[in-house]
Amino acid sequence: MRLPNKLSREQVQTLAFAAVVTIVPILLCGYMFGFDIPLASAKFWINPKNDMLAMTGAYEAFIRQPWGFPLATLNDLLPKPISIVFSDSIPWLAILLKASGLGPWFNPLGLFLMLSYPLQAWGMIALLRSLGVSKPIPLLIGAFMALLFPAWIMRQFGHIALSGHWVILFALALSVSSARFGLTARRVLGFVAVAGLATGIHAYHLIPVAACFGAALLSELSQGRADAWKRVPIAAIAVMTTVAASALVLGYDQGGGEMGGAAGLGYYSMNALAPIWPQAARLFGQIWNGGWFTGIMDPTGGQYFEGFQYLGGGGLLLLAVMVFLLVRDLSVGRRPKGAFWTRWWPLIAACVVLTVWSIGWNVYLGPLKVAELPKPSGAIAEALGVFRCHGRFFWAVGYLLTALAINWTSRLPAKVSLPLLGVALALQVVDTSPPRQGVRQTFSGPDPYAYPAELAKSPAARGRDWFFRPTFFCTPSALDQQFISQLNLLAVRTGGTTNTFGTARNNDAACDLVPAGVSQDAAPGDRRVVVLLSNGELEGKVFAPIAQRSDCYRFRRGVFCGRGLAGVGDTTPLLPGELSAQREAKWVERMDNPKRPAALGAGWAQLDPGGAGVWSIAHEAVLLIPAPAVVKPEGFLVELTLIGFSPEPSWIQRVRPSVNGQELVGFKVEPGAFFTYRFRVPARLAPPGKLLQVKLGLPDALVTKGDPRMLGVGLQQVRILD
Repeated sequence: MRLPNKLSREQVQTLAFAAVVTIVPILLCGYMFGFDIPLASAKFWINPKNDMLAMTGAYEAFIRQPWGFPLATLNDLLPKPISIVFSDSIPWLAILLKASGLGPWFNPLGLFLMLSYPLQAWGMIALLRSLGVSKPIPLLIGAFMALLFPAWIMRQFGHIALSGHWVILFALALSVSSARFGLTARRVLGFVAVAGLATGIHAYHLIPVAACFGAALLSELSQGRADAWKRVPIAAIAVMTTVAASALVLGYDQGGGEMGGAAGLGYYSMNALAPIWPQAARLFGQIWNGGWFTGIMDPTGGQYFEGFQYLGGGGLLLLAVMVFLLVRDLSVGRRPKGAFWTRWWPLIAACVVLTVWSIGWNVYLGPLKVAELPKPSGAIAEALGVFRCHGRFFWAVGYLLTALAINWTSRLPAKVSLPLLGVALALQVVDTSPPRQGVRQTFSGPDPYAYPAELAKSPAARGRDWFFRPTFFCTPSALDQQFISQLNLLAVRTGGTTNTFGTARNNDAACDLVPAGVSQDAAPGDRRVVVLLSNGELEGKVFAPIAQRSDCYRFRRGVFCGRGLAGVGDTTPLLPGELSAQREAKWVERMDNPKRPAALGAGWAQLDPGGAGVWSIAHEAVLLIPAPAVVKPEGFLVELTLIGFSPEPSWIQRVRPSVNGQELVGFKVEPGAFFTYRFRVPARLAPPGKLLQVKLGLPDALVTKGDPRMLGVGLQQVRILD
């Protein structure tokens, strides 16, 4: 076959269109994450942040182990097998990378991000074309609007598999095309492919895909097309068989622990006003402050992220245009005919169901709770609890509304429609700048090590069996969970095992279980490392299981016990019994009282109403502390319960205490949660019974946008100990 010597103008335009829709998203992805993000060697994957620690750890364990069945099962890392389906490690892509031998060279999360950007644009184009949009400029603007869809950007903070919204867009395109032109064999195969992909990307995508597919089946029957009664059951069997077979191959039945979702019903919900209520919206003055966004509305505590469904300023403008045109048509008597409802009622019903499910049982209208519906219980609650973050299910409706608004606007004369579409795109670019800034900052570098950094390269870490107490699901501390996930990643990379892992299913042992041998020194050849996390406690009953061991070492978040750990990082060896007794406080002052505590000198803010403590507001903050009536020769301890102010997740606040101008041993305060820190005041600096002026140097305190105060640390409690 001879190729033409010269492409026609139409072919050149088609190629140029395809190039723009593919290349521009890839460039945007590179801008957001760096062009090396698909590679395992990218700096970020050295120690990734938040849930991506567990996702990466499970993937790396998977590619290191031999093949088994189900294909996506981890057999050697935990006491019980579990599928990487429940670690959100994008199983289909992980299997493909492992089978191709490329597993060590690529990270599936980064590769999925790079693929998802152009697929997101093409998915919206497919949906717009199914609605009848054919002109290239509206299609291009639609593609870029999809790349600026706020809820999609928000998923990129760490839930990478859930950023595969293109699966939903293609499902919507298939549903609309099937309703308009019939459920052909080609479209059935399209649904089979989308459903199979969703099963091996993330199970939450199955709900909107199922809604789109169900709408297509019902529309086919409702319109009474020829042989619909034959085609519909065949299509249903094909899709359900694909999902079931995919689930079997991927190991959905492995690691059958608790999902813990029933209790979350109504918590991770969508606010009824979420699509139009500005959230993380630059046009409405909301900005990224380094940790999250200013001006966020979140009446349940779970809506700010899982229920995030704001459509963006540009999306709302186009939605307003569509509503105006619709009202205008209705006012002049242009109403949908009976055939319209026959064709579209199933998709409308599917959108209503997804919207109602997203809002859930606790109905909020902005900050106001307007209804509380009876929640299911028993087996029904557990089944629904598998999808406890039901606020996500409005995604499909949001995309369909955006596509319909672009479609309606594009029907106007070009001199009206193109400026409107252009303005909407510009507004969307500006309005979504805070989420993009936050995502870029998140991926700007790896997380700091929560464990002694020297451990990552120490031979002492190789081939160890890590035993954590409490386990991931038993600790109340998010920082301890991060610590466990970081050490689990280290265990994977050094050929070790673990007793706990942060997956969607809780496979941990009972929280009060203390296995045999934990209380005794490790015997020769015993490779187990016991890690006891104290959740801010520095002694007492929490340390009872290991209190009499002589091979334990203190670190910032707790205690390591095991052979060969001496001299690893800034750990401190412990004597048997050293941690068993809780020290009695000689003096205590809490900062969460309405009356300003006498212990606060210069450099502290006023207590915020209902606050848990008080912020420092200078580079130096003064505490007025009474020395004990009897000061021992070694002096006494000052114990502070602190939290660090952080304009970004990795920011650490250094604290340099001093008494009478003599600087004492300093420490670093982490953000995220209150934690206990201590320093010793020598006897020579502390006349018995006298009031001491303790100065806390805070060199990392700073002023950020939206708050004129120079914030360093938040203080909750001061205690004096022998």
